[in-house]
Amino acid sequence: MRVAYEARKGTAGFLLLHGLTGTPDEVRPLGERLARGGFSVLVPWLAGHGTSPKDLERTTWRDWEESGREALHALKRRTRRVFVGGLSMGACAALHLASHEEVDGVVSMAGLYKLVDWRFNLIGFFRFLQWRTRELKGGVSRGGVVHPTYDYAPTKSLYELKRMMDHLRDDLRYVKAPALVCHGSKDSMVPPGNADQILAALGSALKHRLILPRSNHVLPLDEDREILFAKVLRFARSRGRRI
Repeated sequence: MRVAYEARKGTAGFLLLHGLTGTPDEVRPLGERLARGGFSVLVPWLAGHGTSPKDLERTTWRDWEESGREALHALKRRTRRVFVGGLSMGACAALHLASHEEVDGVVSMAGLYKLVDWRFNLIGFFRFLQWRTRELKGGVSRGGVVHPTYDYAPTKSLYELKRMMDHLRDDLRYVKAPALVCHGSKDSMVPPGNADQILAALGSALKHRLILPRSNHVLPLDEDREILFAKVLRFARSRGRRI
């Protein structure tokens, strides 16, 4: 397990997972806010990330999820309660983990349920072609420093993302933990309607939706981040005993 950020604070822990082709810096600001609120926090690198797109191309969605599972088990060994959250593909991984693992709550940020783009639905036919299917812009900026994401998503990796979403749609009904589903109303990558679809499919008795009106896709870095941070912290604190 490669750890990008870790804070050992209280007896309640929060695992945060980044998105496809991205970096842990996408979710680290939320982790830092949770740590200031008294939570232990763990932000790992997911398999195939932090090196080169060629390494990503050699991984599957099961590898990405296993990175999260390994980190989840590590966090469980030193905390009494544990929450899991993620951004984009990381949200899918977090929800899938919550359908198979015992957690005290799950947070989805810009999660994917189903994309209607016909090219994405045909990605299985083109997964062996070496196409640069999605150009990215520069990277993630924090404090004036740019932390570069991969400059493209391998076609095979997008196919693996589709496979992940297909499995997730079948498994969301097994998520019983309280859930917070967050999305930006200006998301240009994943339509906001995905939040409603995730919410409807979840088996959780307690589930909440948060739509951030000024935000695009990378919610923890966008205009409404302080609203997001406060809501996630309040959600986690409300799930049982004080930390």
